[in-house]
Amino acid sequence: MTTTKKRRRIFTFSALLAAVALVLILASTALSRGGEADTSAGAVGGNNVERIEITSVDGEPVTVPSKRPTVLYFMASWCYTCVPQAKAMKELEKEYANKADFVAVDVTPENTKAEVDEFRKLAGNPGHPYVVDKTGELTKKYGITALDTTVVIASDGKVLGRANAMPMKADVLQAFLDKTLP
Repeated sequence: MTTTKKRRRIFTFSALLAAVALVLILASTALSRGGEADTSAGAVGGNNVERIEITSVDGEPVTVPSKRPTVLYFMASWCYTCVPQAKAMKELEKEYANKADFVAVDVTPENTKAEVDEFRKLAGNPGHPYVVDKTGELTKKYGITALDTTVVIASDGKVLGRANAMPMKADVLQAFLDKTLP
């Protein structure tokens, strides 16, 4: 085996170990918080959250929050438990097109467009933007400690609701959005 192949295997194995460690850390944090949905106003952030400008993996500008409510789904393209909610968001994006903007946020800074595109394919190629939180700014701003977390933000930055570490299928996501969106 060549040195290059050995390095690639070591790098791949190291990346896999790091991913597993991240999942374990996020899961233990979510369990310690209870992993319950919190739909109380102002759960995180308050009224004066600054807008964050980020570029989607397709090169389009995305502003969070936008001029109307924004549904942020924090996921990772390597996370298979994230796929059902990604499919649910695709299923509901047209129904809520006049009420909110949907944005999927990949929390793994080193993920590439190709990796995100593979995940999108599994989710049925939704039309809403996917961004990679390369700086961790969105993750930090909204206090994300677990994958499969959904945060709904009003245009003024006020958090309308959140579901921590709670992957939702379409019916549950729809009920959550109906409860949190104005």
